Amino acid sequence: MKTNFFLFAISIALFFTSCSSDDDNGGDPTTISIVGTWQLTSASGVLPVDLNMDGMASTNLLEELPCFEDTITVSDDNTYSQDVTEITVNVDTSGPLPVVTAECTGNTLTETGTWSLDGDELTFTPTGMNVNTVTIVLTETTLSFTDTVADLGQVALVFTRQ
Repeated sequence: MKTNFFLFAISIALFFTSCSSDDDNGGDPTTISIVGTWQLTSASGVLPVDLNMDGMASTNLLEELPCFEDTITVSDDNTYSQDVTEITVNVDTSGPLPVVTAECTGNTLTETGTWSLDGDELTFTPTGMNVNTVTIVLTETTLSFTDTVADLGQVALVFTRQ
């Protein structure tokens, strides 16, 4: 089966739906602003995969797919924009176990939507897509959370403020 979708675009655009804020000093989480530009710096799966078919499986998804980039800009007017590398994912189910591979297409996809913050819950609503809820940890420099990614399961994502 071959599907063309944005491996993280969907999950990352949908992932920003809950926010557990936390700063390194244990201060009031409402004093840390999510507004800003965030770049994906870590993506770790639960199970090792060999997306690039180099013979070495890894839980580090950015190592397996180094061409993948994801940047989210969160604005103070409760809108956001996300630029993400489009990838093609192939799932071969002909053997005893499914084999998932992926490659970047060279295209950058842009998605927009709105967000709202209620206590420690951050909701992102991508235009024309469903809302998803995840729990995130927010510091002055990082935004992290775990989300489910199609064909890969649970993935821990870390974004760094730019």
